[in-house]
Amino acid sequence: MLRCFISVCLLCGGFSLNAQPRADELAYQLSTRYAPYADWGAVLDVDILAKHTRTAYWSSAATICAARSEAALPLEGLHLAVDPGHVGGRWATYEGRDFLIDEGDFRVREGELVLEVAQRVQVALEGLGATVTLLREQAKPVNPKSPLDYLQLADSQVPLPKELSFDSLVNYGETVRHRAIRHSIVVGEIVERARLVNEVIQPDALLSLHINAAPWPPVGPEETDTVSGLRLVKSNHVHVLIFGCLSDAELRAPRQQESLVTKLLNGSGAEEFALGRAIGRALMDATGLPASHYDGQNAIQLDRDTPELWARNLMLLRMVECPIVLLEPYVANSEAVYPRLQAALAARASGGDLAEDDILVEYADAVIDGVLRMYGRESVPESEEN
Repeated sequence: MLRCFISVCLLCGGFSLNAQPRADELAYQLSTRYAPYADWGAVLDVDILAKHTRTAYWSSAATICAARSEAALPLEGLHLAVDPGHVGGRWATYEGRDFLIDEGDFRVREGELVLEVAQRVQVALEGLGATVTLLREQAKPVNPKSPLDYLQLADSQVPLPKELSFDSLVNYGETVRHRAIRHSIVVGEIVERARLVNEVIQPDALLSLHINAAPWPPVGPEETDTVSGLRLVKSNHVHVLIFGCLSDAELRAPRQQESLVTKLLNGSGAEEFALGRAIGRALMDATGLPASHYDGQNAIQLDRDTPELWARNLMLLRMVECPIVLLEPYVANSEAVYPRLQAALAARASGGDLAEDDILVEYADAVIDGVLRMYGRESVPESEEN
């Protein structure tokens, strides 16, 4: 019998995938995941929400597995979308995802690194029977609007200099230019990727691949001899994110409230929890890294036994209607990871053999393992193991 790595009842992740949500279930999810630190009762009526009919363009893991024959490939029937986070290339500097430490080092550009990971994941999963769609296949924006299309908006957001001078006008122009570029390749890019997922691709789930980075520590002029003036950090960890943890201000924003209601009613919460847990465990097993930790109220840990899984209200997480998990393994500017990235980039530049511990291969293999844990064949489902 074919079985998936999904509990029959995911108490921490959401209500039953097949039943209409009850008001008390919605209230529980709002209080524990979606708005645990906010007064959600002041803006949402769960009794009214519970009367809405659930609709979704995606299929659950249980449905996909149940439709798969004994002779089928392990992931047949699954349509997965993979988002190589950010853009890379000429845009990496504007994204704040471009750095090196010493002269002669390869530039570390997150968008380019995760694109290779996504391509490796695509090849492997398609070989296992899945349909995999990449949101981008090169280091270029998906958003059809260029920075010029946002120039008027950027100009309206930047105040004119109080004192006119050559320097103040140059600074003003650079600020407007930078803001227009950010509107195009960050905010506009996320909006377009979410639109493609919801309206065009309509997959069963979306994986958004990233590599984490820590804030650069302050460095005095005599504390570093690197060309960049930057100093690597010691921390290195992994975490995965799913949608949740809205603040009071976010709950009052009409568009964010609309996204929350859509996600609440389409049943994606339980699938996100299960998928985030499966891939989170695979990443932890593959990397041997500790779980990241959030302080404050901008994220919430959903399960003590899955310390790497957090709910957070990021733009892509709330706008995509199907189950979505955002992955943040490694700390790129850490003492442990930076040398591994340099080794990986050097091997690719020379065309030589990849190391056995190649970090990008390790990342891809962990994602593949996590997808198999969620959607592939399992001898015993998790609910019967406990």
